[in-house]
Parts: sequence; C-alpha cells; structure tokens
Amino acid sequence: MDDYLATPQIHGGAREPDKMAPGSPGSSGGNGSSRGSPGGDTLSQMSADLTAISANMLTRSDKAAMVAELRAAIREEVMAVRRDLAVLEQRVDSLEEDRLQTSHRLQSADLAASRQGIIILDLRRQVEDLDNRGRRNNIRVGGMPESEGESPRELLTGLFHHILGDEAPMEFGFERAHRALRAPRRDGLPRDLICCLQSFPLKEAIMRAARSQRVIQYGDAQISLYHDLSSLTLDARRALKPITSLLQEKRIPYKWGFPFSLQAKVDNQWHILRWPNEVPRFLQAAGLPHVVVPNWILECPPAPDVPAETLSAATSLGPRRRGPGGPEE
Repeated sequence: MDDYLATPQIHGGAREPDKMAPGSPGSSGGNGSSRGSPGGDTLSQMSADLTAISANMLTRSDKAAMVAELRAAIREEVMAVRRDLAVLEQRVDSLEEDRLQTSHRLQSADLAASRQGIIILDLRRQVEDLDNRGRRNNIRVGGMPESEGESPRELLTGLFHHILGDEAPMEFGFERAHRALRAPRRDGLPRDLICCLQSFPLKEAIMRAARSQRVIQYGDAQISLYHDLSSLTLDARRALKPITSLLQEKRIPYKWGFPFSLQAKVDNQWHILRWPNEVPRFLQAAGLPHVVVPNWILECPPAPDVPAETLSAATSLGPRRRGPGGPEE
C-alpha cells in the first residue's frame, strides 16, 4: 500500500515530461503574460515617477526655511514702509507748523495793515487840515475876465472896494495875488484869481459882504468868491453834494467843520458826518432818504469808535478840478 502510494504507477512506460516551458517568475499559470509586456512598462514608469516625486518633495526643514525667509522679507518691507511713514509724518508735522506760523503772520499783518490804514487816514486828515489852515487868508475869485498884461492886485483891489463899499480900507495888504497855476482854458472861460491877504479879519469881512450880496456884478462879469480849500476837501464836498442838496431842500441848517466834517442841525441837535461809512447813519438821523454818495476816501476803514456799516458805492470823481466846489461856502 505504501509502496503503491509512494511510487506512482506508469502505465505503458515512463511519464512524459510536460511540454509547456517552465513559467517565469511572476507569471500566472500557463496563460500568464510574458516578460517585456506593456503592462509591465507602465508599472515601471509609474514607479520611477513616484520615486522622482518623492525625491523632489519638500521636507519639513525645507518648509521651515522657506517660511523663515518669507517672514524676513515681509519684515524688511514692513520696516521700510514704517520708515517712509515716519518721514512723511515729520514732513506733515513740519507743514502744519509752517501753516500755523503763516496764519499767525497773516493775522498779524492784517492787524498791522488795519492799524496803519487808520494811522494813514488820521495823518491824511491832519495834512488836509494843515493845508486848509495854510489857506485861511486866501480868497478864490471866479468869473473875473482875463486879459494879457493884467495886474491881479489892481483887479482884486477894485473888486474888493466894490464889495465893501465905504467900509473898504485904503490898502488890502496882499501877500500875493495870481491866476490859477494852470494853462488857459480852451473853452475861453477865465482862470480863477487867488489872493492871500495879510489880515484874516479883513478876509472874513470881504467874504461876509460877498455872501450878503448873493450876486456880485462887477462890470460885465458876474463874480463869485470862495474860500481857497485843499483838493482833498474839495473832493469830499463834491462827493457830499447829494446830501447838501437834500439839506437845502428840507431847509435843514448845516455847516462845514475843520478838520473836515459836515454838520447838520436837526431838532436842536447837531449830527456830524466825518467818514464815508457814517453816511447811512447820518441820513437816518437827519431824516433824509437814501442817496448814493461816492466814497471820497477810497478803501476807507471804519473809524475805531464807529461800528462797521455798509460803505456807499465808490464811484469815480473824474479829473480833479482846481476850482471851488460850488456856492455852498
């Protein structure tokens, strides 16, 4: 039995060897793929790719180094931005300080200019007053015919004798007498005669007599006598002509003051006008309607003790006239 199991029986001779070639390692049975098949190449390529990828993958140390380098770069950029911001902050602070200083300087300059303007106006008023005081003994005569070779002293002596009559003195004591210092007029009208008397009371007596006569007829000419005033005073009186005309219409008494002012008496109270910005208040106090009055002092600031009011519209007064401002004297 054992022998039978141990030695297989070969019927008909020895067992024929297997006709199939021995299988290669990794092959499956008799139907397995042979070496060098497409499936084997794909697996080999995939294995090689995985090996290359694993070799190129970053390690933890590489990642840590990259993060550290990135942090250093960001830190450097942030520090550069902070330095630029610090510089800009300093420049802005400097500009703000300069602006504040400039603002303070402008305020100081405006205040100084305002004070200087008031001082200049005060000086102008004083110069105007001194000029008028220097002309106190002067008389300006308008309408006297002009001829060549005339003697102003003789003409004025005859005129003043005609005005004063029996009260005329023997000598009038002229310091000087002459025509207005300008070229003869093209329209043929005579230039004014200007004289300076040594005696102020005599000058006032002549002016009173002339006012009492209203119309002075001397020969063929109608003569007018005026006080000799500075050009600044004449400009101011010419600018206030609309107000004086209203005062005359309303029969409100008024007079001129020195230094320059216009004084009107309403309800036994005198109201004084000195500066252009006082015109509205003066008209209201005198009960006069609103009129446009030229600003005889251009860019005139309000007086220190007078509240600021709307200045009257400034208009051009045209060429300065050397003659008197009108018969208001």
